[in-house]
Amino acid sequence: MNNKILYFTAFITLIIATLAYYNIGNTPNNNVPQGLNAGTMKRFIVADKLMAAPQSVFLDERGNEVTFSDFKGKVILVNLWATWCAPCIKEMPDLNDLQKAMEGTNFQIILISENQDGIESSIKFLKDNNISHLKTYIDPKRKIARALKANALPTSVLFDQNGNEVGRLVGPALWNSEDAMNMINYFLRADNT
Repeated sequence: MNNKILYFTAFITLIIATLAYYNIGNTPNNNVPQGLNAGTMKRFIVADKLMAAPQSVFLDERGNEVTFSDFKGKVILVNLWATWCAPCIKEMPDLNDLQKAMEGTNFQIILISENQDGIESSIKFLKDNNISHLKTYIDPKRKIARALKANALPTSVLFDQNGNEVGRLVGPALWNSEDAMNMINYFLRADNT
């Protein structure tokens, strides 16, 4: 009799654990349709509330100051990366393909290098690896990383047309997937005023 109770308890625990695992990343949040952050975007965390993009300065390849407000009116995916970061390197072709697939839309990927040796090594990496649809900026003093509370690379943060963070994903992702495009297209269509 004790074995039957033990087996039954283990079976129920297994079912509960399976359901809990399945629901991670599939729960609705912030009026975003359920399942939008599922599949390959399962680890994308939708923001509980909209927060304005930080106004910290980063630099373009010529050393000009840039802020996120320069991209207002576009849905932007900010990707913090570095040439020494293996997961960053792994996802770079997918980011390039995503930008290529989304050409002609109001979407832009903004690479922000966290390299400490200047922007030249980041530009060289993109060129050497045929990453032709993306350009990189640099965050030489890690002001953007700190403002976004990014503690790991890569970190990708999605902002809506009004410059509000709508969610983020820490770690590499399959950005050129149907799930990623569906999520980005949702925010391109959304009226977040």
